[in-house]
Amino acid sequence: MSSPIELSTGGLLIGMLAIFAGSLLQASTGLGLGMVAAPVLLLIDPDLVPGPLLMLALVISVMVATREWRSIDRKGLSFALSGRVAGTLLAGLTISLIPLSIYSLLFGLLVLCAVVLSATGWRVMPTPRNLLAAGVASGYMGTLTSIGAPPLALAYQHGTASAIRATMAAYFVIGSALSILMLAAVGKFAGEQLLASITFIPALVAGFWLSGRLVKRMNGRMTRYAVLGLSGLSAVILVVKSLPISS
Repeated sequence: MSSPIELSTGGLLIGMLAIFAGSLLQASTGLGLGMVAAPVLLLIDPDLVPGPLLMLALVISVMVATREWRSIDRKGLSFALSGRVAGTLLAGLTISLIPLSIYSLLFGLLVLCAVVLSATGWRVMPTPRNLLAAGVASGYMGTLTSIGAPPLALAYQHGTASAIRATMAAYFVIGSALSILMLAAVGKFAGEQLLASITFIPALVAGFWLSGRLVKRMNGRMTRYAVLGLSGLSAVILVVKSLPISS
């Protein structure tokens, strides 16, 4: 049995701040928790990523999906979730076989290229084929790193603000649960990870509550710019995390 995850007071406060900021972004735009909190939690304690962070992503997704369920794109969601299952299974097969840095670097570069192309006029539409592919990529990277939102966000970037938030939230309710089950099956998620995630629930709820005051001001154009910016940031994070840094 592994030992409980113990955090210093300073580490706990920094982690709370990261979760609060990520929760606020996630509930306002549809993504943000993983890309904001993952690098911070990784520095505080590597055991906080991906398991506990995926559990927090599940909780915030349930809250957002409940708040905006009327705007969920149910047809598109079914294609994305089909891809998520395939990506999650693939991640489970490779999680202990090949260095994570290889995949983080590759996916980071691909997402960054997609962001640049989108910002210059490339229109990625939420067609069944695109959503299926986005679901595979999201499931794979989400299970390995807890940063799985950008592929799906890019597919929905031209949707309404409410549709982006609602559909991605519904997707991550099921997707995060699948990833957590896969991590548990390969011995990467247990009681200590669950307890660690519960520690950050107050910060998560606070971010969600504040987002309720912001979503009414978010329109499709603002959300698209936020999606592209946050997706680009996540890509840079993945690339930087994968580069060898000499001490």
